[in-house]
Amino acid sequence: MPPILASFANRTKTLAGYWADKLWNADDQTLRWLLGALILVLACFNFLRDVNNPRHAFWDESYYITAAERYKEDTAQFASHPPLGFMFMDLGQSIDRTNDKLDTAFLADVKKLDTRVVPKGYDFTAIRMPSALFAVAGALLFYLIVLRLTKEAFEAFVFSLLFVFENSFIVHFRAAHLDSYQLTFTLGSILVWLSTFGKDPKRPLLTFAVFGLLCGLSFMTKVNSLVMVALCGITLIRSLWTLRTRDNLLKSLARGGVAAGGFLATVALVFALHVVLNPKAPDPASKSGERDLRAMSQPYKDWLLDKRPLDLSVIWNGSYDYYKYMKGDFTGAILTEPNGSQPILWPFMHKIINYRWDFDGKRTAYIQMVGNPVNWGLGIVAIVGAAVLIVGRRSRRLSDGGQAEDFNRLEAIFAMFMIFWLFHIFLGTQRVMYVYHYFIGLALSFMMLPLVFRIAARKFAFLDKHRFIVLCSVSVLIAASYLFYAPLTYHQLMSRQACEMRNWPVKMVVCQPMKKRPSEAAKTL
Repeated sequence: MPPILASFANRTKTLAGYWADKLWNADDQTLRWLLGALILVLACFNFLRDVNNPRHAFWDESYYITAAERYKEDTAQFASHPPLGFMFMDLGQSIDRTNDKLDTAFLADVKKLDTRVVPKGYDFTAIRMPSALFAVAGALLFYLIVLRLTKEAFEAFVFSLLFVFENSFIVHFRAAHLDSYQLTFTLGSILVWLSTFGKDPKRPLLTFAVFGLLCGLSFMTKVNSLVMVALCGITLIRSLWTLRTRDNLLKSLARGGVAAGGFLATVALVFALHVVLNPKAPDPASKSGERDLRAMSQPYKDWLLDKRPLDLSVIWNGSYDYYKYMKGDFTGAILTEPNGSQPILWPFMHKIINYRWDFDGKRTAYIQMVGNPVNWGLGIVAIVGAAVLIVGRRSRRLSDGGQAEDFNRLEAIFAMFMIFWLFHIFLGTQRVMYVYHYFIGLALSFMMLPLVFRIAARKFAFLDKHRFIVLCSVSVLIAASYLFYAPLTYHQLMSRQACEMRNWPVKMVVCQPMKKRPSEAAKTL
């Protein structure tokens, strides 16, 4: 080796050794910051790269592109979901003006777009990037949640990889979908909730108000997260059960009241902003405009047509019209369809969805709604492990062993998971559900895992002794599984052989294009 290169290699080795030593011997506070920064870097790399691929709309983007275009034009409209997520897409378009040079006005004329008519050169970055950025924020929030649960930086880092390397999150959150916003606000509410559970926060009324606000923001993205307000109920019921006094009852009522107030105020504010920021009347000649106008009350239409001034009555009517539109859409929802998933089977990744595939003549690229099997398997371990530990504790066959706080939090998160799961099993009888509706439940199962691990490590000496090796092994498995399925996540071209490899040991993808049977091939000759 030339002397210059040898000198550079030695210096690099020395520098790497220096930082490795600093990291290994760092105090806990420094380690928390360093590992948090590493989570940020990994999340940015996984969620923010190649956002414009594929350069075609897929799944619900065919609805949301049209909604984003109407927001761009400040046109009043209604949708199947609350307006907050579309506002973020509009913000992305306001910042990234790449598509301004294209004629995109016709996209607003329909509620659902034929993806084949998207203008050539249309850049999806503007409406997808806000969702991806929220995913990065969600990864940091998840790290902070696990850090609060474990109080150990390395454990928090390892278990945060469940979020960062979750293929289904990456597929869905790098698209112009609503789930990233919903889950990020939900994670924020859980982080705030943790500061209220089992202890009094420094500013209790403010803390509960912030919890309600974050639940409201999540709800105003997708309404199925309404169930998460039960976390507040879990805290207050536990507090009342622990201390049954009149003062504590009044205190709990006040805290529940400000949480409800924060929630309702957020809902009202978002609806009001939607009305005020979109003062242009829909085009009655377009399909979308005709449909929206039919759902609008007269006071709202009069304001849009400059026949009356903006006042509280207009805002109320516009907001209530939006609510009625969503309710009507839910009422008419279909109960089954080929990609529909049974909520009771969600922990087992029931009904993977192929969003899109593209064939170049030799290889095929997929956007596949498939999760990281290692993560989902660990999620099942967490659910079962939590149930076993809780039953053992409540039947007095298992002592707390100085881990009362861990057990209490595990019971609360497990209860929230069961409430979420049962609520969605009921929703599955009312409308078709998809596996990505499980994202909040999946995140809750990920949160249970570090608590189950901590409790089990205290109970089993072998696990405690080899804790570091176990955590490192889990990290490698999570990352390796993510990399194995990454081509299905990032729309990367694969040969058929490479595609079929992903179907071992469980079928994950229908490899396209489908091979024709000999009889069918003969008919085409």
